[in-house]
Amino acid sequence: MEVLEEEKVEVKPTWRLAWGLWWRMFLIGLGVTVVLGVIFYFVVWPWLLPKLPVELLPLLGLSGG
Repeated sequence: MEVLEEEKVEVKPTWRLAWGLWWRMFLIGLGVTVVLGVIFYFVVWPWLLPKLPVELLPLLGLSGG
């Protein structure tokens, strides 16, 4: 399928385009990080916590005081 000359769109690189792409990449990365963090917190952490030695629990701030 060939694109006609008058249908081609020329995109000029500007700072507005660059910042828009940067913010889009940042927000997508932040979203992926949050999703992975939630999965870790609710799936991996409860599975991992009982397997930790009792001596490490105060270091994790789980001693309650």
